[in-house]
Amino acid sequence: MTDKIILSQMSFYGYHGALPEENKIGQRFLVDAELEADLYAAGASDSLEQTINYAEVYGLVRDIVEGPVFKLIEAVAERIAEELLNTYSQAASCRIRVIKPDPPIAGHYESVAVEIERKRSTSYLGLGSNIDDREGFLKKALEALNTTKNTKVSRCSSIYETDPYGPIEQNNFLNMAVQIETLLPPEALLDEIRRIEQGLMRKRDVHWGPRTIDLDILLFDHYKINTEKLSLPHPEIKRRAFVLKPLADIAPHVVVPGINRSVIELWQGLNDKEGVRIWRKNNGEGKFGLFEN
Repeated sequence: MTDKIILSQMSFYGYHGALPEENKIGQRFLVDAELEADLYAAGASDSLEQTINYAEVYGLVRDIVEGPVFKLIEAVAERIAEELLNTYSQAASCRIRVIKPDPPIAGHYESVAVEIERKRSTSYLGLGSNIDDREGFLKKALEALNTTKNTKVSRCSSIYETDPYGPIEQNNFLNMAVQIETLLPPEALLDEIRRIEQGLMRKRDVHWGPRTIDLDILLFDHYKINTEKLSLPHPEIKRRAFVLKPLADIAPHVVVPGINRSVIELWQGLNDKEGVRIWRKNNGEGKFGLFEN
């Protein structure tokens, strides 16, 4: 997509900065905003309702720059991007540049600025529990995900009861997969997932051991990441029946990056499909379509 709404060199007076004089005296800020969106319908209909109202965009940016004080223009840019993407669902991404034309530092330069780009992303997560109230832990994890800042649960698989994986003798799991829409980058999403696990008393004492809740990022857009903190796609995705079966419920035709095969192809080609049994079907009723009696 190449269609964009662009507002350039919006000028405001604010009090952002790390120095006391910036907070007291204030200074001029310039902001550029680009929102990527499909503008065909607006162009064909000549209707304001079919597009993003740039006068509204200006007002939202003004309220942030002229509002509460931030130490860093990085934080100003982040707040603008977040507000615009949360306000305009038709915007797929945005690029924000915040400029200080006259920063209070010595030297010869035209200005200082930060530029960020943020977008909506789709991620697929695997959930599992095999301690105490397994269904209750899944439900609490879903609710926590759905109330995480800039993140919403959009689809849920059915729940499957699965045999435990690995050498540890333990109870059967309940497993499921969910699709989320998020403005968070992958590493920030992982941090939020770990926070949810800690809140639900997840302990990591034993590898492949029992757990109240297990949350794994399986896929994140078409990202391929391999760091000490995070690997995407999940490195075990193609080998685990308890992952592929629920994931095939909600994303059968999504192609796994690096493997270049769809989820349903990986499921159909899996040699060992045993130990995965439907436990509760998602029938679309109740919250998340799962938790009605």
